[in-house]
Order: sequence, then C-alpha cells, then structure tokens
Amino acid sequence: MFDWNAGKILNVPAGLFIDGQWTRGEGGASFSSLDPTTGEVFAHVTDADAREVDTAIGAAVRAQPGWAALPPAARAAMFYEAAELFKDRQDQFAQALIRETGSGHGKAMFECSQIPLALREVAGLATRDIGEILPSQVPGKYNRTYRTPAGVIGVITPWNFPLYLSIRGIVYALALGNTVVLKPSEDSPVTGGLMIAELFADAGFPAGVLNVVTTSRDRAPIVGEAFIKDPRVKVISFTGSTKVGQMLATACAPIFKPMVLELGGKNPTIIMEDADIDRAVDVAFFGKFLHQGQICMSCDKVLVARPVYDTFLEKLVAKTRNFAPTNPADQTCVIGPMINERALQRVKAMVDEAVAKGAKVHCGGNSKGPYYEPTVLSAVTSEMAVWIDEIFGPVVTVTPFDTVGEAVAMANDTPYGLSASIVTANPMIGEMLAERIHAGMVHVNDSTVHDEPHAPFGGLGASGGGGRWGPKGAIEAYTVQRWIATQREPRALPF
Repeated sequence: MFDWNAGKILNVPAGLFIDGQWTRGEGGASFSSLDPTTGEVFAHVTDADAREVDTAIGAAVRAQPGWAALPPAARAAMFYEAAELFKDRQDQFAQALIRETGSGHGKAMFECSQIPLALREVAGLATRDIGEILPSQVPGKYNRTYRTPAGVIGVITPWNFPLYLSIRGIVYALALGNTVVLKPSEDSPVTGGLMIAELFADAGFPAGVLNVVTTSRDRAPIVGEAFIKDPRVKVISFTGSTKVGQMLATACAPIFKPMVLELGGKNPTIIMEDADIDRAVDVAFFGKFLHQGQICMSCDKVLVARPVYDTFLEKLVAKTRNFAPTNPADQTCVIGPMINERALQRVKAMVDEAVAKGAKVHCGGNSKGPYYEPTVLSAVTSEMAVWIDEIFGPVVTVTPFDTVGEAVAMANDTPYGLSASIVTANPMIGEMLAERIHAGMVHVNDSTVHDEPHAPFGGLGASGGGGRWGPKGAIEAYTVQRWIATQREPRALPF
C-alpha cells in the first residue's frame, strides 16, 4: 500500500491498521517520528486515542476463534509466505531502520537477518505438542492435559530493535492461535508496527488477527491502561524499560493478568586470565558498541583478571579510538546517533557524574550533535551511576578482579539479570563459571548480545523474570493449560 522509500518525509494518513483496514482514526490527530541523525521528520503517523484502541481489541476478539480454528498447516503457510515477502522487502526495512532509529547499516542488516529465521521457526510452532497423558493413582482413571490459546494478546515494543522485537512480540502468540494488538514505540511506529502490518496483510493473515495502533509519547499510557483494564486482553507482552515494566506489573498484579516481560540489563563480560586478549577485545567491543550500546543485552561492565588487565584495557581503548561516530547511512558506520536528545543527555550526565567522583576517561567522554563518542572508563566505583544503572549508550566500564569469586560478586552486583558473557581458553571452566552468574542467559566465548528464535530468551530479577521468548516459553505464556480426568471404570467412593 505504501512506498516506504518515497520522498524525504513519509506521510501515513491512514496510519492505524485495525480489522484488516488502514484508518486514520476518529480523532484525526497525528504525531511525528523523527530521524535521530538529522532531527528532521521521518514520518507523520496517526495518534490513536482510547476509541481506536477499543476498536482494535474488539477486532482481535472477533477474529480469534476463526484464527485458532484454522488447520495448523494453514497458519504455518502464512508465516512462510511472510518470510518470503520479507526477503523481497529487506532493503526497504533496512533503510527505514536507518532513517527512523539511527541504526547503522550493519546493525540494520543484522536485525533484518533475524526476521526470516523467526518467521520460519514459529511456523513449526503451530504443530508443536501442547498436551500430554499423565498416569493416575486411581484404577480406571485417565488424565490428560491440553492447551488452548489464551485469546487476545496486548503487545508493547521498544524502539531500539523495533522490527525484530515487534516480530518476536507477536509471532509466537499468533502461531499458537491468539490474536494481537500491537503498540510500537512512538520513536519507531513505522519500522516497529506499520511496515509489519502491511507485510502480514500481504502474506494473507486474516483481518483482525494483527492490529497495530500507534501513539505519541503523551498518549502511550492510554494503550497500557486499556491492555490492563480490558478483560478481553488476556496477556500483556512488554519489552522496554524496567521502570515501565514495574508500573505495568504492579497494575496487573491485583487482577492476576499474566505478563511476559523483557526489561533492562546490566550485563557483564568476564575476561579470564587465560583468554585470547585480542578475541576478548573484539567480544567486549561488539557487545558494548553495537547500535551505540542501545540494546538491553549491551555489555555495560567488563571485568578483567588483573594479570591481563592493563593489556586488555590498552587494546580496547586503541580499538575504540578507531571508531568515530558517523552518519548511519554510511555503510561503514559502527557508532551512530543516540535515539533522541533525552537519551543523549542522560548518558552525558552519567559520565560527567562518574568523572566528578574519580572515574578515568580513556577515550570519548563527549557529545557531538546527536552523537556520543564511544567511551571507555576505568576507576569506577559502586557508588557511581555507571556501575549501578543501565547505561543504554556507548559507554563501557573496565574493572580488574583478583579472584574468580570477586569477579562473580561484581558481575552479580546488580538487581538486573539479563545477559552475561565469559571469555576463557577453557570452555569447561567457562561453563562452570556461567552457572554462578545471576543472568537468564550466559554466553561463553561470545558477546552478551546474542539471540536465536528457538532459544529461551529472557532474564531474571529486574530484567523481567516473567516468562521466556522462544517456543517452549511461548507455549507457557500464550496458552491456557487444562486438566481433564476421565474415570472409565467405576470406582468405589468412601461414602
């Protein structure tokens, strides 16, 4: 329907996708999605209000029984078709990611590469076993469990990996027979929502199965409130900040509404004394600076065995100095812009506070326009915000340790628990150490930034702790289990 590459500014006058139709909404309000590199308007998008959200939920409710009743092969075929269509449109999606979110070319292509994998993976989920036969202590009794779709799933997704995280947020639920109302971030309504709606419509998904409502920052709470209070929404899936996740979870708790959460992270990389230092530098650099560190899995703190600390720090600083911030449209871009001025000023304030308290800046430490220089800090203490809080920017701290126990203690010195990595010449030692790290995912001899659609993705503690993405976690999150016991032979009752 839309030429997403047409002109400098995208005008999406019918910017909501509800019940298989594009609509501008009754209120006629709109907001602008900005190019973080230039500050110019990337797209004008419809700003939904409570009426549109209600209409979208109603469409999903009506569509859900028919969608769930389709043969699994019919549902699976649509995911395969979406994967093929995406391959044809990949360049459009990548260019939109660059313009709307400041993704570097490499990051945009990396994100796009995950989409066909995810779509094909969930196609197989449509025929996964969702029941079992259980033995009974009672003669003649047969126990079986089975699962049915939960119903309508409310999905809220962020701007940093908007395409993949929105796809991940919706496809597992859809494959299991649920329908979805998706609210993408106000910073990525096109790549996180509208382009996906068009892709799924063209792949043949029935009307009402996927509905997309876009809102400005001011109206975003309208959607969260509707998802919480509307009994027609059975599960909420939220990927975003821990603060907002806490607010949603608090509101859902009294009404026992299930949630699937993936929140922030304070992710460590541990460099053991026996590590290949050049490889360790590459692992830490990628884990920190991909997408300017604006990833929930980004490595915030590197913990290095003291005998190799000086060598590692020297080499990491030397590599980091080679990567000046550049326009993300440049195919060689590694460090692009921060998503907006709020994010830039937040990172700047964290670094300035650390320096004022005694941290040493080895490189970077300055902002230039929409960019923050890639920054390496040492002499960081536990009283500094850069040690305590998720940085979500191109800043990494490097700290020595003397014993493995000390490394584990520093790695676990956080309420978060999303991802971690360990670099060592001895994978067995790495695996044993991984079991001691308080994180939902630990990668030995690889970066903290890693995901595979078939693996159980999720964290502990303030990183979410509720549910996992991936096939097994999706079955738990997006279906309702029932136990049916049949007494096939008469049994003696006590009275």
